[in-house]
Amino acid sequence: MQVARALHIEPKNVRITVTARYYRAGSVLAGNAKTVCDSIKTELALDSDEPPERVAQLVKMAEATCFTLGALRNPAPVELEATVNGQPFNPEMPGCAASA
Repeated sequence: MQVARALHIEPKNVRITVTARYYRAGSVLAGNAKTVCDSIKTELALDSDEPPERVAQLVKMAEATCFTLGALRNPAPVELEATVNGQPFNPEMPGCAASA
């Protein structure tokens, strides 16, 4: 809706459905389990009296400025910082403290 406000468009009856397909592979007991997302689908429905060009601009800019889609399309580094019993914990080296 921020994009619609910026473009001075007032869509009506906006409905957004996001469906993600995930699966798990490997084994937790074997230590090789992982979760994979193989697709994400966004469905958008809205009513508008605006010309098709303006609606297209709204849809394109809403998608282009979505934080979640941006993170998925342009992955950023992901970091885990774990603490166990109040102390830094490195799950890669369970007997050692986490490095700073």
